Amino acid sequence: MKPRILHVTHRVPFPPDRGDRIRTWNILKFLAARADVDLACLADEPVEPSTMDELRRTVRRVAVVPHADARRYIRGAASLLCGQTVTEGLFRCGALTRIIRAWNQDTIYNAAIASSSGIASYILPPNVTTRGQVWVDLIDVDSQKWLDYSAASRWPMSAVYQTEGQRLRALESRLADEVDRLLVVTDAERQLFHSFHPAAPVQAIGNGVDTEFFGPGSTTVQPHNCVFVGVMDYKPNVDAVCWFVSEVWPEIRSRFSDATFNIVGKSPAPEVTALAEVDGVTVTGPVPDVRPWLHQATCVVVPLRIARGVQNKVLEAMACARPVICSPAPLQGLAVEPGLQLLKAETAEEWLDSVTTVFEDTGRAEELGVAANAWVQTHHRWESCLQDVCVLLQECRGSESTELEVTP
Repeated sequence: MKPRILHVTHRVPFPPDRGDRIRTWNILKFLAARADVDLACLADEPVEPSTMDELRRTVRRVAVVPHADARRYIRGAASLLCGQTVTEGLFRCGALTRIIRAWNQDTIYNAAIASSSGIASYILPPNVTTRGQVWVDLIDVDSQKWLDYSAASRWPMSAVYQTEGQRLRALESRLADEVDRLLVVTDAERQLFHSFHPAAPVQAIGNGVDTEFFGPGSTTVQPHNCVFVGVMDYKPNVDAVCWFVSEVWPEIRSRFSDATFNIVGKSPAPEVTALAEVDGVTVTGPVPDVRPWLHQATCVVVPLRIARGVQNKVLEAMACARPVICSPAPLQGLAVEPGLQLLKAETAEEWLDSVTTVFEDTGRAEELGVAANAWVQTHHRWESCLQDVCVLLQECRGSESTELEVTP
């Protein structure tokens, strides 16, 4: 009998159209190919029948619990007032708890894994008792993200973000003492965690990219075209494109009057939608496939000033063999050599110079794209990135999974 693994996620992991979903979906598929996986997840948006069909084909059984009503924000605020994190309150769901406890009654799990610190409690006693490992995939050290938000914000939100960051750090530290392993996406995140909890069982498992799906295209490159791809109500993405349009774009348009900037991604925040009023800027909203937008771009810009871990948008653009210009923050998790596989820019002047380079020198742009694709093929294929997850499966072999009879 295959090992039995419980996988709990804070968001439906399919379709893999945003960073956390991409990682969670690929880990889920990797485990499901080698074990019987029960998937329980919260849904913060409507779930298409095709999504449910794909999940059922992938796992042994699946429970998706709608969790998009306004009451979750009330629970988040109440959690903050009670001395816990907003994150825990947002993801607190009685229906999901009841489902997981019922599964725990009819199945002895060899292992359990949760997709973030905010839902880790679902895989801990009294909800679940396992015969083996309990893992939490933090992805990033979330507490640092909120502390970064605090540093970049004005009062009173700076105080709210500071409180959330400090409480999340305490939660992360408690989890380090309660679970068998914490996963993060880069060694830099692992070192950050060890800076406040040196004995924490933290392991870095990097992000990959589906190189069969994302690859060089045959679409004609549109001259003098920049593109940014991401979920456009996510604070770091909003900050990135607003800064780029304000501080860099006017000078680019001054040099290249036909320059265009496509902001591609679902759920654009009002301040992002407003950027469409700027000459040369297009805000697409959701698109069925980001690859055509990447393939036609002269360059992909990633001007993130707040970033943690490995940005999937960078890997996907590199896999598509497009020249990427990136700010320093996202590069902390990538062992690239700026100038060889991509270009790095921080100040507005550096951004202007880098964009000008790829706009004017097609040979240089092609060299960057070819080097980027080769680097991703070598270092960031999902199958190789997830080999360390096999440790979870190896631990499962030490205990026999059992299906229990349920008394009517």
